[in-house]
Amino acid sequence: MLVLLSSLNFSAIQSIRSQSTSNKRYVFILDASGSMTEKWDGKTRMAVAKEKLIQVLGGLPKDASVGLVAYGNRIAGCQSARLYHPIQRGGASIVSQKLTNLVPAGSTPIAQTLEVVGEYLLNDQVETEIIFISDGVESCEGDPKSVLYNLRQSGKKFRLQILGIDIDPKGEEDLKRLSILGDGNYFPLKAPGDYDKSFQKIFSHLQTKEDIHSETVSVPIPPIVPSPQRNGANAGNIQIVNVLPYEEGSENGYILNYEYSANLPTDYMIQLYLYPAEEKHRSFPIPPQRERRMGDLVGHRIELKRGKEGKGRFVIPFPPGKRMKSSVELWDMTGIPKIIALSEEKPIHDKTNSDRSER
Repeated sequence: MLVLLSSLNFSAIQSIRSQSTSNKRYVFILDASGSMTEKWDGKTRMAVAKEKLIQVLGGLPKDASVGLVAYGNRIAGCQSARLYHPIQRGGASIVSQKLTNLVPAGSTPIAQTLEVVGEYLLNDQVETEIIFISDGVESCEGDPKSVLYNLRQSGKKFRLQILGIDIDPKGEEDLKRLSILGDGNYFPLKAPGDYDKSFQKIFSHLQTKEDIHSETVSVPIPPIVPSPQRNGANAGNIQIVNVLPYEEGSENGYILNYEYSANLPTDYMIQLYLYPAEEKHRSFPIPPQRERRMGDLVGHRIELKRGKEGKGRFVIPFPPGKRMKSSVELWDMTGIPKIIALSEEKPIHDKTNSDRSER
């Protein structure tokens, strides 16, 4: 499938001197935190970022070494940085496919993300170009400046190019400092068209003069391969066994017991969601298999497990007078974290409003 891109300053690096870039390595870092769902010129920030990155990846040399790191992507808390694809020669098309499956949610752990890049993707032999797209600054009490300094001191070779989406002046100063420490540049993105100007500068070494002034270019978009779900390579099942009331001193609440099973002996994440009995209507996108909207959430817990089957529990302190429903999800954490099973919803009622029977 060919997509015609008009009025672009950036030519998507279509005519490339591959012989001069055979050793070039690229790592793309994409912010997949919750704020990337905000609208930006009629689309979400995430939709625009994916579109622009796929254009860039489609124009890289076929033998370019490409890797992907992201944070957020439906994982709550500050431990969401993940290596989604190691640096691999000719890996641009695979990275494009993996980009399509990222769904924004979570915090902004920039320091942890840079640590992941430094540990798994950088070396002291060949320089790596890091292209980092973010719509915010560190939100997890990490110190990105310290991480970059330590990477330099260890001899890692890299250049950090940062593209900031609609960042406020103070945030821009923070990101500019990071780009300087990373021997790169900061590019403010105030409108979607600024991507093209920024990428034109970042990838100028891949362009001919004719490319830079080209107005249109056809970029092949690789086919989207859907993530395996229930009937895929790693199917699974998860259920809420029961929901039992408990009392401990002046505290009261519920214990939710669950069991899961899957095909592969690997790492899994169990996510508990609590919703009001009456569902609100929100516009937050619903990931595959999820029955409720993230905007309805009033509670959320996570447990990590390993093995083809297991069980566990969540202890839920509960304020009086509330009526909730619950569900649990089973996530396969290999490769791109993906949901492979969803339980049925179970009611959780404050015991002053229920018969305290086992649910």
